[in-house]
Amino acid sequence: MADEGYDVEINKSTDNPYQQVLDGQADIAVDYAGAALGMSKDAASITGEDGVLSVDDLKNLRTEINDSDGKVAALELSAADSGKVLVMSSAEAQTHSVDSLSSLAGDCQKITIITDDSETKNLEAALKTEGCEKPKVSVVESADLATQLRASVDRAVALSAGNAMISDEGFMIISDTAKLFDAQPFMLLASGNVDDKARGELNKITGDLSQQTLVDLNRMVTGPGAMKPAQAATRWEWIID
Repeated sequence: MADEGYDVEINKSTDNPYQQVLDGQADIAVDYAGAALGMSKDAASITGEDGVLSVDDLKNLRTEINDSDGKVAALELSAADSGKVLVMSSAEAQTHSVDSLSSLAGDCQKITIITDDSETKNLEAALKTEGCEKPKVSVVESADLATQLRASVDRAVALSAGNAMISDEGFMIISDTAKLFDAQPFMLLASGNVDDKARGELNKITGDLSQQTLVDLNRMVTGPGAMKPAQAATRWEWIID
């Protein structure tokens, strides 16, 4: 943005970046689009009966925000989605004949779903909808997810689809399982001080965040020799220029 002639000042982020825009403390903030759900007049109508946020639900949320009082604008959703998926080792998948959500549901009495989300009600309900009558779900600490997957026996682990460990260590994403969890594309929220030209430039930036780029960025900031997030962001600028 600075290259386009705009003055750019980086604020220290909080746990709720969007609120900083709403409070006038910032003109632009980025977060997972679902973090804007509190801006909806009827959040339940956005999430629907299943309580799970799909990309389409988030598009509807974005439209509602942009059709409201006009004080803020919700910009384009990223194609990259950090939402969770269920992951297994290839050996485990072969043992249980699992290659999709439906085949997982068919053998679910032998497979435990591992998650770090203490609220499992929606996940269990979604699994039941897919044909798993008595889903087995176990909650662990986030730091334990990698170990749970590496030592996987009769289990599938919920990880962010942007986690580089999945591809780097040869694990398999079970197809169609993303719909069990909230979609997590990124979205920029802009105040009225951000003009149309700047919004267009910001949408280009978001558009360049592909799923593979998300994985690459996560690889940069995790594991041995990890970069600081600011360093990774700078590296990404080099990549897309």
